[in-house]
Amino acid sequence: MNRRYKIMAGILLLLIALLVVVQSAQPEELNWFPSYSSKDKIPLGTYVFHDQLKQKTAPQTTEEVKTPPFEFLLDSVNNNGTYFFVNNEVSFDPSETKKLLKWVGRGNTLFVSATYQSRKLLDTLNLKLATFYEQKSLSRKPLLNLSNPKLKREQPYLMDKDLGSSYFKSIDTANTTVLGVYDMMRDDDSTQIQKPKVNFIKVPFEKGYVYLHLFPQAFSNFFMLEGNNSNYTAGVLGYLPKKETLFIDQYYKNGKSFNTSPLFLIFNNKYLKWAYYVLLIIAVLWVYFEGKRKQRSIPIIKPMPNQTLDFTRTIAGMYLENKDHKQIAQHQINHFLDYLRSTYNTTTAQLNAEFISTVSAKSEVPQADVKQLTDTIITIRQQAEVSEQELINLNTLIENFKAKN
Repeated sequence: MNRRYKIMAGILLLLIALLVVVQSAQPEELNWFPSYSSKDKIPLGTYVFHDQLKQKTAPQTTEEVKTPPFEFLLDSVNNNGTYFFVNNEVSFDPSETKKLLKWVGRGNTLFVSATYQSRKLLDTLNLKLATFYEQKSLSRKPLLNLSNPKLKREQPYLMDKDLGSSYFKSIDTANTTVLGVYDMMRDDDSTQIQKPKVNFIKVPFEKGYVYLHLFPQAFSNFFMLEGNNSNYTAGVLGYLPKKETLFIDQYYKNGKSFNTSPLFLIFNNKYLKWAYYVLLIIAVLWVYFEGKRKQRSIPIIKPMPNQTLDFTRTIAGMYLENKDHKQIAQHQINHFLDYLRSTYNTTTAQLNAEFISTVSAKSEVPQADVKQLTDTIITIRQQAEVSEQELINLNTLIENFKAKN
């Protein structure tokens, strides 16, 4: 490295050092990430809510659920109570929605507080959502209130933060009970709800109930610590059954209750973070100045042609010509078991009753069909030879299984 490069590198390092000093002296910006994690003390975390819940739910028992609803409800006979979800978005897939509603139908309660709800759940309950924008006002501060006269406050609850929100554009009025409304504060600083929009409802489903709430910020640290807003949160919870176990979901969360990144400690401390950035910049500069002198052109090497398909056809032809039905059947079985592992995330080590039950539940294929296919696979594996008809039968069962998904 000649003298000119050394001078340039020294100037860059000096500028970087000055930038680090200036950035370190600035106060940290408030983190408005919608985490809703019970461990986060940021404005849109739910640390305060969970802390108060532990103190005020006695004798009601609470239990945190860190697994997906589908897994949790596999033991639904013993898990009776209220399933409680809070997040910016809670999007159940169709199989989860079906499982949840079946659980609710046995007399349980589902509570979901999210700005964006599951489409399948909304369609099942004959509901439609819409996002509200106040075009005539620059303010987007939500005003909230409950409909029950005993819980309704003369002065609505205000969240002093510009936020967008959604509301129920269409509901099944014959079966739906409106529990709460909201509106946006106008530019005239009026703190009254002038055009109420439904954002909290109760819908009966068979023997149970579904509560849908479209303002999850009501459970955040920022909302609950502002004025008397915690009374609104308590009012929402007041609709839930008191004597049932409260299962609090910790799976559908934007922020996790544990740190998954090994760099968390570095990025959580601004001094370590900037030291890490400086190290990266120095490394890039070193590679640039050193590589500029030493880099050489790299010749283009054409990749080898992909002959996998031709090879597969050749091997398949050999099996068919030799009538090795056993080997072909074994390959079909291996590909099918790999399909089950990748598609339904299930183990195939033991093809037993538990395996049949799990595959049937996740694929929604009748247990009788799954059992017939499993028995055929076990029989073929145990045989020394496989006839052409048995091979055709195996292939038919596998194709029928995939067609029913």
